[in-house]
Amino acid sequence: MKTLLLERFKTRQTKEFQCHNREQPLKSILKIKPKERYYSQFTPLLADLDSYSCVVRDEQADVLRISLVNMAIYEFYLFAFGLSGTFPVSRIFVYNCDRCNYVHDHDCGDHEIWKENHLYCYELTLPAATEREEYQQKILNDLHNKFHLEVRIEKEQVVSDVYFNEIMGCPAATSWHEQTVMTIKPRIMMS
Repeated sequence: MKTLLLERFKTRQTKEFQCHNREQPLKSILKIKPKERYYSQFTPLLADLDSYSCVVRDEQADVLRISLVNMAIYEFYLFAFGLSGTFPVSRIFVYNCDRCNYVHDHDCGDHEIWKENHLYCYELTLPAATEREEYQQKILNDLHNKFHLEVRIEKEQVVSDVYFNEIMGCPAATSWHEQTVMTIKPRIMMS
């Protein structure tokens, strides 16, 4: 039998926010968690936590918990549409409203201040047997109700190569490729 001596293992003090167990409900939601077993809820930014997404399925407790922490609105939509978090923000087009409400770029000012005003957390719990398409639709419905946006994922044709056509005296496209874009615009409210 081998005995491990505790002195051989070094322990390191970690900050409280580093100890957050991502498989547990969000701390901010625990304080105001609904009594229902299955729920969805948005909360403001959780300070001192990095952005992350977590999907935990617990068959014994019959719970599927999806936590999306400290994300911009467009990142929630990327998750709900099944797109990568590395989706280029240059391919996100915002119509009829201020782009800075949804995507941070150099025109939006200080990034830390922007994060305080434009990042949210979202948690959704559903029965464990819920399929991906079902929970993605539930997230889209919640986003629709919370932010009143019309968000679409579309394919657009982009010119890949151009040459100067001497006969016509102007540039002409020689090849095209397709790319995915996201469009965001406010939903028109019917009265």
